[in-house]
Amino acid sequence: MAYVSGVPSAKGNECFLCAAARGDEESLVVDRSMLAFTLMNRFPYTSGHLMTVPVRHAPDVLAMTPDEGSAIFAATQRAIRVLTDVMHPDGFNIGINQGSAAGASTEHVHLHVVPRWAGDTNFMPVLGDVKVLPQDLETTAATLREAFARLGPL
Repeated sequence: MAYVSGVPSAKGNECFLCAAARGDEESLVVDRSMLAFTLMNRFPYTSGHLMTVPVRHAPDVLAMTPDEGSAIFAATQRAIRVLTDVMHPDGFNIGINQGSAAGASTEHVHLHVVPRWAGDTNFMPVLGDVKVLPQDLETTAATLREAFARLGPL
């Protein structure tokens, strides 16, 4: 889990989603199309927590073109198909946090796809602000990349 011990980027305030869109190997991108891409959340709520993102920097939903909005939703559908095939969740939380008051961590709009399982809430996040994941992000990303590849291009 390199993000725990990693050194902050010298790039400073660069948008991490724009860096991922350019193809940064450290980005945990698992799928991409011309207008959108899907990547693992580096600070996941559950295993398999994905984000679908427009390639072009768009600060909020209103800044996206209709084609970008369609691409994000198509990427979300693919993410749900792959997560269902690979991880067999019982449900999903799907949503956008727009603006810092709503919990947005960056001003590059993205949609969260969070797989959920019956009874997946435990005491760790409640008592210690700690999340326990059964698999490291890189292993999960590799598994999901294979499953996205089986779907063919978006």
